[in-house]
Amino acid sequence: KVPLTEAVDPVDLEDYLLTHPLAVDSGPLRDLVEFPPDDIEVVYSPRDYCIRSYTEDWAIVIRKYHKLGTGFNPNTLDKQKERQKGLPKQVFESDDDDLKRRSMSIDDTPRGSWACSIFDLKNSLPDALLPNLLDRTPNEEIDRQNDEQRKSNRHKELFALHPSPDEEEPIERLSVPDVPKEHFGQRLLVKCLSLKFEIEIEPIFASLALYDVKEKKKISENFYFDLNSEQMKGLLRPHVPPAAITTLARSAIFSITYPSQDVFLVIKLEKVLQQGDIGECAEPYMIFKEADATKNKEKLEKLKSQADQFCQRLGKYRMPFAWTAIHLMNIVSSAGSLERDSTEGSWSERRNSSIVGRRSLERTTSGDDACNLTSFRPATLTVTNFFKQEGDRLSDEDLYKFLADMRRPSSVLRRLRPITAQLKIDISPAPENPHYCLTPELLQVKLYPDSRVRPTREILEFPARDVYVPNTTYRNLLYIYPQSLNFANRQGSARNITVKVQFMYGEDPSNAMPVIFGKSSCSEFSKEAYTAVVYHNRSPDFHEEIKVKLPATLTDHHHLLFTFYHVSCQQKQNTPLETPVGYTWIPMLQNGRLKTGQFCLPVSLEKPPQAYSVLSPEVPLPGMKWVDNHKGVFNVEVVAVSSIHTQDPYLDKFFALVNALDEHMFPVRIGDMRIMENNLENELKSSISALNSSQLEPVVRFLHLLLDKLILLVVRPPVIAGQIVNLGQASFEAMASIINRLHKNLEGNHDQHGRNSLLASYIYYVFRLPNTYPNSPSPGILFFFTLKLSCIDYVFILFHEELALQWVVCSGSVRESALQQAWFFFELMVKSMVHHLYFNDKLDAPRKTRFPERFMDDIAALVSTIASDIVSRFQKDTEMVERLNTSLAFFLNDLLSVMDRGFVFSLIKTCYKQVKYNYHEHYVTLNLPCSLLTPPASPSPSVSSATSQSSGFSTNVQDQKIANMFELSVPFRQQHYLAGLEPKLHPEASILFGLHKKVINMVHNLLSSHDSDPRYSDPQTKARVAMLYLPLIGIIMETVPQLYDFTETHNQRGRPICIAADDYESESGSMISQTVAMAIAGTSWSLIILSHFTAFYFQSGRQHTTFSAESSRSLLICLLWVLKNADETVLQKWFTDLSVLQLNRLLDLLYLCVSCFEYKGKKVFERMNSLTFKKSKDMRAKLEEAILGSIGARSPSGSAFGSQENLRWRKDMTHWRYINTYVKLLLHKFSGGIVSLQFPELLFEEETEQCADLCLRLLRHCSSSISTIRSHASASLYLLMRQNFEIGNNFARVKMQVTMSLSSLVGTSQNFNEEFLRRSLKTILTYVQDLVFNLHMILSDTVKMKEHQEDPEMLIDLMYRIAKGYQTSPDLRLTWLQNMAGKHSERSNHAEAAQCLVHSAALVAEYLSMLEDRKYLPVGCVTFQNISSNVLEESAVSDDVVSPDEEGICSGKYFTESGLVGLLEQAAASFSMAGMYEAVNEVYKVLIPIHEANRDAKKLSTIHGKLQEAFSKIVHQDGKRMFGTYFRVGFYGTKFGDLDEQEFVYKEPAITKLAEISHRLEGFYGERFGEDVVEVIKDSNPVDKCKLDPNKAYIQITYVEPYFDTYEMKDRITYFDKNYNLRRFMYCTPFTLDGRAHGELHEQFKRKTILTTSHAFPYIKTRVNVTHKEEIILTPIEVAIEDMQKKTQELAFATHQDPADPKMLQMVLQGSVGTTVNQGPLEVAQVFLSEIPSDPKLFRHHNKLRLCFKDFTKRCEDALRKNKSLIGPDQKEYQRELERNYHRLKEALQPLINRKIPQLYKAVLPLTALSIKKASLFSFIFSVWQN
Repeated sequence: KVPLTEAVDPVDLEDYLLTHPLAVDSGPLRDLVEFPPDDIEVVYSPRDYCIRSYTEDWAIVIRKYHKLGTGFNPNTLDKQKERQKGLPKQVFESDDDDLKRRSMSIDDTPRGSWACSIFDLKNSLPDALLPNLLDRTPNEEIDRQNDEQRKSNRHKELFALHPSPDEEEPIERLSVPDVPKEHFGQRLLVKCLSLKFEIEIEPIFASLALYDVKEKKKISENFYFDLNSEQMKGLLRPHVPPAAITTLARSAIFSITYPSQDVFLVIKLEKVLQQGDIGECAEPYMIFKEADATKNKEKLEKLKSQADQFCQRLGKYRMPFAWTAIHLMNIVSSAGSLERDSTEGSWSERRNSSIVGRRSLERTTSGDDACNLTSFRPATLTVTNFFKQEGDRLSDEDLYKFLADMRRPSSVLRRLRPITAQLKIDISPAPENPHYCLTPELLQVKLYPDSRVRPTREILEFPARDVYVPNTTYRNLLYIYPQSLNFANRQGSARNITVKVQFMYGEDPSNAMPVIFGKSSCSEFSKEAYTAVVYHNRSPDFHEEIKVKLPATLTDHHHLLFTFYHVSCQQKQNTPLETPVGYTWIPMLQNGRLKTGQFCLPVSLEKPPQAYSVLSPEVPLPGMKWVDNHKGVFNVEVVAVSSIHTQDPYLDKFFALVNALDEHMFPVRIGDMRIMENNLENELKSSISALNSSQLEPVVRFLHLLLDKLILLVVRPPVIAGQIVNLGQASFEAMASIINRLHKNLEGNHDQHGRNSLLASYIYYVFRLPNTYPNSPSPGILFFFTLKLSCIDYVFILFHEELALQWVVCSGSVRESALQQAWFFFELMVKSMVHHLYFNDKLDAPRKTRFPERFMDDIAALVSTIASDIVSRFQKDTEMVERLNTSLAFFLNDLLSVMDRGFVFSLIKTCYKQVKYNYHEHYVTLNLPCSLLTPPASPSPSVSSATSQSSGFSTNVQDQKIANMFELSVPFRQQHYLAGLEPKLHPEASILFGLHKKVINMVHNLLSSHDSDPRYSDPQTKARVAMLYLPLIGIIMETVPQLYDFTETHNQRGRPICIAADDYESESGSMISQTVAMAIAGTSWSLIILSHFTAFYFQSGRQHTTFSAESSRSLLICLLWVLKNADETVLQKWFTDLSVLQLNRLLDLLYLCVSCFEYKGKKVFERMNSLTFKKSKDMRAKLEEAILGSIGARSPSGSAFGSQENLRWRKDMTHWRYINTYVKLLLHKFSGGIVSLQFPELLFEEETEQCADLCLRLLRHCSSSISTIRSHASASLYLLMRQNFEIGNNFARVKMQVTMSLSSLVGTSQNFNEEFLRRSLKTILTYVQDLVFNLHMILSDTVKMKEHQEDPEMLIDLMYRIAKGYQTSPDLRLTWLQNMAGKHSERSNHAEAAQCLVHSAALVAEYLSMLEDRKYLPVGCVTFQNISSNVLEESAVSDDVVSPDEEGICSGKYFTESGLVGLLEQAAASFSMAGMYEAVNEVYKVLIPIHEANRDAKKLSTIHGKLQEAFSKIVHQDGKRMFGTYFRVGFYGTKFGDLDEQEFVYKEPAITKLAEISHRLEGFYGERFGEDVVEVIKDSNPVDKCKLDPNKAYIQITYVEPYFDTYEMKDRITYFDKNYNLRRFMYCTPFTLDGRAHGELHEQFKRKTILTTSHAFPYIKTRVNVTHKEEIILTPIEVAIEDMQKKTQELAFATHQDPADPKMLQMVLQGSVGTTVNQGPLEVAQVFLSEIPSDPKLFRHHNKLRLCFKDFTKRCEDALRKNKSLIGPDQKEYQRELERNYHRLKEALQPLINRKIPQLYKAVLPLTALSIKKASLFSFIFSVWQN
């Protein structure tokens, strides 16, 4: 026996496959046995090239099935979506938008009669009936049918439905490297649209280029463009050849690798040379305006004619003219906010905005993060100001100073006088593939047929800093920058100087080459280029850029020739146009290397002599005259951009020597040295070692060529002087050094494994085995041989063999370098091995013969030493070891595809301790899934038996085979080698380092990979694969206590399922060993880690951490995959042998799976997704809480325990647990009804919890919005009833359970739909016509409650209606009244809560008086009238309907004397909290007789104490009590449903403002219907529905006050009287006859509206329907009378207030007698009392108002007198002012008050003596009263 912690020796897989052929010849099982023949291919893929790129094909090794392995197959979101195609759409009630709750009106009629309810139910549509439900079907048949249904329409791939674990990748992945391609930075498209000056007299030439001020570098070549009109171009026709289309471009693409805030787009303008300096020539452009053209016509004509002359004569010469610059990043950063056609105004505005933009960017971004050129909005710029060029400040240095100055607030440039012009350019991000585009070499990027289209030019970038990208395109350009010339000491006339530049291939003048690129509107290439002329300047600066296309091959005679000319601007006789004044040159090659850089050249006065080109002008040639004694006077810079010339001496030397070896040309001349063949070897080796000294940038640019040449030297060792020189070691060392340099210096280019992307691309695409002999056109056969060719011996070495050998034998720093970048050499070796097999047609050869033994020994030695390195260095350099480990793992993975797999298994054994895990694409095949295990001695068994359906387990032999499949024997671990491996990992480590999480993710990843693998889609094949993972079931069963608890319990953590952790402990010893002993048909080593982990958990107690929710979820999905795909027969056999305890654990697991994967609702998952990026532990905990808590989203399964919190499962209730899990699982396929058939005694003979739970679950499904669920749930409910009836028990008991479940459902479920539940009931009714109606009646109102949880008024209305509906069921009515009291208390509506309790007490009293006649008890509800007039509605219904002594009626605890006392005491407490102490007294009046009868002195003492407290509060709080505020609320609009046109009075808390209730209702209904739908009507006028928008919902809210008739006021004296038992309310609406709300006094009417409600406030709800409405219209004079009476009352109240309140008194006085009061008393009197009304009907009103004013003046006088007694000395002047105002008012009112209406005082009857006496007496009394 080999212990599980030791690795066994692997099986020789190649031999095993030969000696154990599979019985099947073809089919899916056959593919499991061996790798497919097309596993590896070598493909030559053509490059995507249209321009002059390198044309050699990419040599790619393709492992066809690699993408099916885990290493290249990440489970991305897109892949998941692809795999999920074809899934049926799932609908869940919790997310169903159609079930949105809507407000509904509750009419006040009692709930319908039986007949009415039956009518409703009969009109409901039933769901589809289940066929054959009523048939008596055997249970087995039902099981079979259910099994078939569960298997139909199942998605094949389980993992497609489950996201991959959100952990760091458990599997190492490799991505395919990017294809090597030309480098571009961020690309910008600039289109030049127009250039217009104030005057148009001559052609202007423009160029664009990018400059980086900070780096002081020009970062692009020039782009020349011509925007002249055809007329202007015509002026130059004699001098300009026909223009090539390539020079007519007006749009250019600029590339910026390092965008920054320092980049400027500089525009330079030139014009034709003319007489005069730049300032003179620019003057007309500054002074003339386009608007003044007619005024200055003559001057302009003169200017035009001068320009024409200059163009004719000097047309080929240019002069500097003007320039401007655009701060690029300012444009880009503000383009987001720019309109499409923004205009840049004056320069100063533009400059300032640029500064602001920059500063804000500096504040908000770090570095160059904001400089993003890929996504800004295109902008059109209009540049309006240019600066004239200054002849002495043309250099780049001057330009950088100007640009830096531009960004300063006090720019010098602001003070300069600008040249006004309009240049319009478009700037936008460059498109991906622009049309008609040319490269910097003028080649078409993508070929296009129409060559007449104006092209777009790609502008070559000169990056500000080095760019590290290998060359992939041919480029060979030279840029010449003449900078300055100093002819100050030259004798003779040389002032208007131009330099002619030519590229010569010989010394004859005709040897100039047409390789100079044209600028704009000219020929494509020319033989010469001229610099611009600075007028009368002997030492000019230049700003030209001359671009040359270098020939591919240069000789010593190629050189640049510079000829200096003086140009005669003035036309004089006998004076030539140009006079040569000097010559100089630069040879192109120096010692074989391209000559570039900065030059300061002497200038010859004479033409150079013969053979000058091979010499430098610095050489003093005899007999030549030089300017300034041969000093350097001409500064010029030459820059090359070339993929031919490395411009690095070390690289040049190496390539020159390798080329000499190739061509066999000796001696070799390098620099000043001539290398002979005899010292070539030393020079070659030194040049290889010197490669390390070369600059990194050229090394990277020529990387592909460099590595190719080094590999060539290994494969084809050179023969020098007849000796073979082995350069393997030198080349290996150089490669190791180069790749290490790249790794250290280019850190940004690494992937997650530290692989440099440039090197990875080289291996994947570029590397191929070199040709077998020089100049061979294609790869040939590679092996050791010697070829005689031209008397030279060539030896060929296999690269992978030499590489392995060099690596094994190397030491020191070289070995260290190789280890650091082991991945590179491993991948290089593997590709070389594949190429070797491919070229030698060995890919189909037997694996044992593919490679020689010596090579395999080298590989074994290499793997062994690297494994040792991993172990020894782990503590020192973890990062490097991790990289090395990963590289080794990928290497071994790759070897499995090409080498002897048994040999690779032995390598894996050598280093499996350290291997980083990634799985081969043929992982399953490598594990020999089709081999069955037998005892080692017996012969190999047949393959067919274990999985065939027919094979039974009846014989001992068969049982033994199954047992063998369960055993981790040595043969098993040998045959299933990879699956049987396990790391020597102490279990503690898995806890300490969280390794279990990685292991779980690894198993998850592996199974997910198998699941999506098309090769294993066949069920039989998948079953074979699943057999490798059967031990997972046992291992996970052991970890149940460790798994996250997904069940819906909220108590302390722990599992509410049958087995406690100590039960696990009790059997743990035996169980662990059992699991290991009974592993089924193979295991993964990761599974063994899990089993170790479990064992350790039990040995060390339970205090260790549990798995996270995520890990647990991953583990459970793996379990489900194994159960789903494994062979059913094997599983059944295993299940049968499980003990009860093990079976319970399995049920725990299944139950946990359902809880884990049930759908929790869209909102929960949206919340989860929004938090997934947070990785911290606390966030994760909160996230899991959100996912796992009972958020309220309902799924088809729901809680396993309903709302029975007191229900706890006992250990001995295994059968019920079994059923419970069974129900939960089966209800997903709606087979729950079978439970009642198979286990009736558990449901109906034991405790009721099981039955109740089942009823609750079924009823929940009955209300589902999905018809299939309702159909099955209805059928199950019917079967439950039928079974219960047949068993002979009390049928009423099930009836009660269903009824209770319905009420419970309302209490616990948030989403409910009455219609769906009604349909289910109709479906059951179709099965059975009894029991259902009562349920339906309860349902009609009950269900809607949950729809209105957020609408307190509607919720209470529903509860009210439900309670009302239970009029015939006192117990239930009492329950609902108490529920309402509870709801009111929650919202602090204590008065309403008290009313509910009073109604409850009245209901109890009513039934108590029917049961027993005790005089001290209240006589029914009449006794409670003084507490509330509403209470009479609790009168008992007639005895024939309800008898209190009937069983089950009035049986609750409240229907007793003590129950009544309790209710009354609660009512008294609630009244007290509401501040209604008078009502407390009335409640105790009912209670006191009961306690007196019971002689309960203690209770009486308490009551009287509370009464004393209540009355004390009435006294102390007098004047400070507030009970409530009332509002009328009207609803208008069909959106409200039946609420439309309903009016209510709402009772709100005291001091509620109109704005508050308005905001609350508008917000609530706005959320329900949409904010734009709900509108609040601002006035209280009558609503005309015809004028309302039918699509809107209108709410009218009006403040109302209690209203009492005059006769009522004598009884309503106190504040309590005026605010209790209120049924009538009033509000006033001002209006005028013309429709306005307010008008002048004489047109101001008022409408008083009096509302009567159905019940008196306070009532058991806070809103009551308005049942009656009456209106009273007051005429303007009546309005005035009411106002004056109110003012008079205010005065009287303020005057007689005790204690007096001076401030209040003065405020009222000021409002009454103050002179500034608009529409004050005086104005009222003047309007209505100045004239006697003509209408006799108004006489009495007139008189009443007159008397009101008399009373008013009297009250004012009293108030003044009172105020005088209250004020201090400081207010005496104020008092005098008030008195003066009063006297003025009184005088003004006097004539109006005394004007009586004579008609009112006429005698109606003839005067008699008696009547005269009576009249005079009345008159006397009246006059006394008046005065």
